[in-house]
Amino acid sequence: MKKALLLLPFLVGLVACSDSSHSTSTTTPTTIVSTSTASNTATTVPKFLNPASGEKEIACNNKAISASYGEKLLLEKCTATWAYGDTDRDRWNCPDDGCTQTRLFQLQGTKWVNTTTCQRSLPLTRFFMSCYIPNVGAATLKELPPSDVACIIWPANKSLKYVPETGCEADLASVTASLNEKCTGYFAASELPVEKCDQGLAVKLMQARLRTAGYNTSVDGYFGPAMAFAVFKFQKDKGLLRSGAIDAATWKALEPDQSKLPGTDANADGLISPNELR
Repeated sequence: MKKALLLLPFLVGLVACSDSSHSTSTTTPTTIVSTSTASNTATTVPKFLNPASGEKEIACNNKAISASYGEKLLLEKCTATWAYGDTDRDRWNCPDDGCTQTRLFQLQGTKWVNTTTCQRSLPLTRFFMSCYIPNVGAATLKELPPSDVACIIWPANKSLKYVPETGCEADLASVTASLNEKCTGYFAASELPVEKCDQGLAVKLMQARLRTAGYNTSVDGYFGPAMAFAVFKFQKDKGLLRSGAIDAATWKALEPDQSKLPGTDANADGLISPNELR
């Protein structure tokens, strides 16, 4: 989350693979607090996601949805009321591997509409502001699908680096690819989550606790792939959200007695976080 703000500038000068003829109105998002259950993992959905709906993935009925929308569509994944994909024209104008941006469609009443256009490489969350409405601006939660639907239809939501934001269960391929990727540099771990390619006292303290708990990692203060795998395995064993990054729940699970950490819980949130270590 701490590095995600760097992604916001992509909205400036964004060039869509879709045309701007399909617009929609925006509404102010309401406060969201809900719970999402992944496979064998109960997690709290962050406030920048919509509540889960319980919808399941179904085969995309391109013909019926295209007829309702009024233009031929090539949809990739669908639930009963949400889908994503492009029009035939968009696909013709994009490289073989598809558009870098694509459209979200929602069934509103009896008609399918295009709610927003989104960056494929970013997750569907209000925090990332990964979606926009042509000629209007950034999408709000109103234009985004429920949290569980986003996990189903949007691949980036299950990317390991975004799991702490999305609450999705990462697939094995994403886990393996992300955790094996080497760090080209390291950043000071100043806040949660502490994640791969971070360094510093917070990393070293958690490495020591992982080692004590029987997980294979060095204690050198550098959060590399080996530590990410150790964290992932620890989270799996403890029934936590499996991300390979140390979020608040994992931080607490690694050190239940926070008074043993060198620092002070200055904000009284029950954690001595990286920025409170001394």
